[in-house]
Amino acid sequence: MLWLKRIACGIVALILIFAGVSLIQSLQQLWQALGFCFFVGGLSLAHIAIMQQLPKYNFWITLIACGLAYALYMTRYTPTNASTEIATLQLEHELAESKQVMGKEDAVIKKQKKKKKPKPAFNLAEYPKISGSATVLRANVFYIGGRYIRLFGVDAPDSDQICSDFVGSSYNCGEEAASWVRGWIDKNPIDCYLLKVNPNGQDLATCVWGEYDIGAALVGTGWALANTKETDIYRPYEAKAKAEGSGLWQGTFFAPEDWRDIKRHRNDFTIKRTTVSKGGGFFDFGSWF
Repeated sequence: MLWLKRIACGIVALILIFAGVSLIQSLQQLWQALGFCFFVGGLSLAHIAIMQQLPKYNFWITLIACGLAYALYMTRYTPTNASTEIATLQLEHELAESKQVMGKEDAVIKKQKKKKKPKPAFNLAEYPKISGSATVLRANVFYIGGRYIRLFGVDAPDSDQICSDFVGSSYNCGEEAASWVRGWIDKNPIDCYLLKVNPNGQDLATCVWGEYDIGAALVGTGWALANTKETDIYRPYEAKAKAEGSGLWQGTFFAPEDWRDIKRHRNDFTIKRTTVSKGGGFFDFGSWF
């Protein structure tokens, strides 16, 4: 009968462990705490089934240390709390309602756009050019040759924008997009053709690195959207990134224009910028007993 008890205890332990791990992965702290209790209970039953005795004090010390470490890690990793989640849901609802109100106007505008003939491609050689090493301020905003440049036809997330990845975890997509551009051009000199000069702000330009259009590369990898208010030339690149689930399209996100609209209309709504640290594996409990 002893072996039957040990098998039953082991089965219950596995169920508790798997249930605990599943709940720990939740973004809500209540479910994480409940999951940790299940996980501890499962490990305790497993220890009893194998060793036929109650765990020693160092077993509990190890589990408590692991739980505290994981709680600190999740606090840094998840930038939202309950109030921010509620505010986000409210903002999503308000944004959806405003889009429904403007739906008919958008449909009329789209019909008018379809009737318009496509604009002919422009020759970059006809525009003034500045060259040099660029400082990436945002994914689509550079400082080069003493001028602030914004990429024509490209809309990238602001440096404080938060998105959700493919597993539903939050990350700073604005910084991630800018980091991708920095890593790609890697301080190499680029050429920017000034399409519109703004003496008191950002110049509008198309920038290239060698034979590569930086705007096309940024939209094609999914770290920016095509700004169709300025041009449609980057639409195919956006469709490709969306189909492949690249960059921003790996999860869910607000369009950068909508994110800025939210910030303009809700001054009390702020999201802290965070850095995502890479975690290691679980401790090997066997070496502690």
